[in-house]
Amino acid sequence: MTGERTRPARTDSRPPELAVVTGAAGGIGRVVVQALVEAGLRVAATDRQASLLNGAFAKAPKARISTWTLDVTEAAEWIEAACGEVDVLVNNAGVYEQTPMLGELDEQAIRTVLEVNLLGTLRCSSVFAGLMADRRRGRIINIASISGLTGAALASAYAASKAGVISLTRSLARELGPAGITVTALAPGFCDTPMLAPHARMVEHFHVPRIPFGRVSQPWELAEWVVFLATCRCGYHSGSVVAIDGGMSCG
Repeated sequence: MTGERTRPARTDSRPPELAVVTGAAGGIGRVVVQALVEAGLRVAATDRQASLLNGAFAKAPKARISTWTLDVTEAAEWIEAACGEVDVLVNNAGVYEQTPMLGELDEQAIRTVLEVNLLGTLRCSSVFAGLMADRRRGRIINIASISGLTGAALASAYAASKAGVISLTRSLARELGPAGITVTALAPGFCDTPMLAPHARMVEHFHVPRIPFGRVSQPWELAEWVVFLATCRCGYHSGSVVAIDGGMSCG
């Protein structure tokens, strides 16, 4: 091929202004919110637990962070109208339950995990993708898990839900690409959050020795990736899954 290569015109040149973050009161969620605000975005921080949400952002500047009670197991159309033109959606809401296969199966725990982690991500993506498609711009960032790639003993429902999030990410990237929307997933390994705390001793003795970095991650290390995906100038990056596990899944 001869001739000078020219840089194609960017189709998404205006910086993002507003992001919605689900599960914002959690250990990862609140750090993601703070990181996005520091990057210059306004953030609608949502969570199903109003008391935790208000406590987490009680001292936050109201011009930069607004808080909304949202249960991702229910319809979210109202928040779309309330927030306005959303540029970025971070599907972070998630729950973890152990669901061992030997013994009596905990049907309710399985339903809860799938309802929140997978169907909640699908619901919110559907609601906000419609608004983004009308404007032909938008970025959806799904928080999956490395267990969605590797599996997880004693937590098969959780691993299956996160594998579903990964497959959903790739499917939405195909479907929403023509509308100018990028869809990507982050797959963190063990992260130092309240969700990990009940299992910290087991993780420290069994899993950390298999992590090349020799430690679990910190929430800000995931938040930095969210900021990058939300604000990077490349609008051609979509459908990928980024493992943030310190190299644990390398083998």
